[in-house]
Amino acid sequence: MPQTGSLIVRAYTSQAQLPVSGATVIISSPSEDGRRKVFSIQTTDESGGTRPVTLEAPDLSLSESPGGTAPFSDYSLVVEHPEYYLATFEKLQVFPGVETVQNVPLVPLPQPAGSDIDAAPVIVTPQPL
Repeated sequence: MPQTGSLIVRAYTSQAQLPVSGATVIISSPSEDGRRKVFSIQTTDESGGTRPVTLEAPDLSLSESPGGTAPFSDYSLVVEHPEYYLATFEKLQVFPGVETVQNVPLVPLPQPAGSDIDAAPVIVTPQPL
């Protein structure tokens, strides 16, 4: 009988792991007909995280003996944001009864040259003398 595990995604940028809010997170897996079955589409919050997604996982007893069926289910993960390169993960493992946290480092896209030139000027008000 299938059991469930859960998956939380945490998107961040830089070595300091600064959270990325507003990233679209898609969790899916291939179906038997060759198409993709989508389980969740979420947007990361201000801390760069998603709500937990409950996903099917095989019975826990499969992990008690070597060989045979793997004691986890495979899922795919796509994280996209307009200011960052696309991040994709395949064969993400979800175990029964376990909450998995997948950290996703996002790499910023290069800024177009001269983008600062179009910024509005700062008007400094005169000081009373």
